[in-house]
Amino acid sequence: MMRIIAIIKKCLECEKKLILSSVEKEDKVLFFDNEKELLKSEDYANIEIVFGEPEYSTIHFMKNLRWIQMTWAGANKYTSAPDFPDNIILTGASGAYGCVISEYIVSGILALYKNLFSYRAQMKSGGWNKIEGYDTLEGKRVLILGTGNIGQETAKKLRCFGSYTVGICRTPNNKHLPFDEIYTIDSVDAQLQSADVVIITLPGTAETAGMFDAERIKKMKANAILVNVGRGFVVNTDELTNALQKGLLRGAVLDVTDPEPLPEKHPLRYMENVLLTPHISGISWGENKFTRKRILDIFCENMKRDRNNEPKKNIIDFSKGY
Repeated sequence: MMRIIAIIKKCLECEKKLILSSVEKEDKVLFFDNEKELLKSEDYANIEIVFGEPEYSTIHFMKNLRWIQMTWAGANKYTSAPDFPDNIILTGASGAYGCVISEYIVSGILALYKNLFSYRAQMKSGGWNKIEGYDTLEGKRVLILGTGNIGQETAKKLRCFGSYTVGICRTPNNKHLPFDEIYTIDSVDAQLQSADVVIITLPGTAETAGMFDAERIKKMKANAILVNVGRGFVVNTDELTNALQKGLLRGAVLDVTDPEPLPEKHPLRYMENVLLTPHISGISWGENKFTRKRILDIFCENMKRDRNNEPKKNIIDFSKGY
């Protein structure tokens, strides 16, 4: 039986050969640069499968749509929708981003510990002075909120540097995960007080929204570093800014913010102890194709499972939000 499949991410067009190898000969695969092209297609109403992230408004025009394979790990674009069609299966790309995002996390922490941003500023001003406060990951206690793929890959790397890693999960996990200790979410406040570095890899849900407010930030250890690669709204931006301005924290590594992007004159943009990037920690779509390859592997595996009527990988649970 023919399946009509839409690919709506331009950067995936160069992977036609791999994608076509994962489908049956009778399947019809359509490649679109964007949704406008898709909606102009005579086949759009009959499309069953989408590889990409169609807008919520577009989904309602696709009467035969039954499965969306996202290229993202986070699903709050859809899980936050009040009436997402319950007949559509949503699968994510969890497992594709852990390697590259964990590298981003470690590099950001090391840049702060080695004063690299301050040295960069000094270089521009013509200075040539040693800057106090040089530090190391050796012996640091690192609290990682989220023990999924990103959290696990980060823990593995940090342990190589001699850090002691503590994971926070929603429900009790097996001890085989690469953490020295694991606690549930109700232990966050107690663990914050002894953590030198706090890393947020949590998904964006109603439960995590505003989780790091003024009171929780105050519970953090003096001179700690806060890293957020999850969702911007997990952290109260104003309260984090206030804590950094008062010198309560050593610094922050932020790949996500609320709002995103921050206003042009926002104080966080001008702090030497803040690494601020435009939601790029998981990107590896260039010559390396590292992330792209893993996303495509997930899609191809799920296409085989769809053909055989088997449960797909990474099905999003709307009751949890991920």
